[in-house]
Amino acid sequence: MSQENVELARQVMEAIGRRDAERLVALSAPEVEWHSFFAIAEAKGIYFGFDGTRKYMKDLDDAWEIAEIEVDDTLEVGAIAVLVGRIHYRGRGSGVESESPAGWVFRFRNGKLIRFRAFREPEQALEAAGLSE
Repeated sequence: MSQENVELARQVMEAIGRRDAERLVALSAPEVEWHSFFAIAEAKGIYFGFDGTRKYMKDLDDAWEIAEIEVDDTLEVGAIAVLVGRIHYRGRGSGVESESPAGWVFRFRNGKLIRFRAFREPEQALEAAGLSE
């Protein structure tokens, strides 16, 4: 099975880690949706399109001094890639540092990201991708 979407998902995560909005725009379709549990300035933590991509990165950068992602496992099913691992973060204003498990679901079309969803628990990502028992 091809791991093309997993590789694209890893590239998205690297760009998020660097807060590289323009790289994310290049990896995404114009109608991309970002569903985040960290950046909740937008309605329900959802950002739309290329302008939303740039705002998402700005909101993350404003809130978090550090947001390092470690991926423990990956799975690709058709147009969906699921990554599970953990995120280490430190609040920009508070200086509070923590680590927590996380999961991410990516949906691609024609090699471009159309939907990103972040979850506080890896199991939630598997459920959202329809992969739970």
